[in-house]
Amino acid sequence: MKGMPLYRILYRLPEHAAKFQEKPPRDPPYLLRESHYEEGLEVEAQTPYELWRKLQEQPETEDSPRAIRVGDAVRTDGGELLVCNFWGFDPAEWRTADNP
Repeated sequence: MKGMPLYRILYRLPEHAAKFQEKPPRDPPYLLRESHYEEGLEVEAQTPYELWRKLQEQPETEDSPRAIRVGDAVRTDGGELLVCNFWGFDPAEWRTADNP
């Protein structure tokens, strides 16, 4: 029996968070710069929405991940990249020379 999916949390660096939040909505996939993120912990959850809710409800400590905010991203154990927006999670890709 397979366990719950794992999600790697990718926190948007504070100096780049406001820029993401101020941009108008666009059609996915969102193009993200890896240099604007720092890796967080891996957390088990059935869906990214369950992960979001779980982190909202738990108290923040040094040993636990902080809540996911708009602009943060998650990477599934299958490699899918999703970015948190005001309305949910949208598909995303890393910005590369091929997709500037």
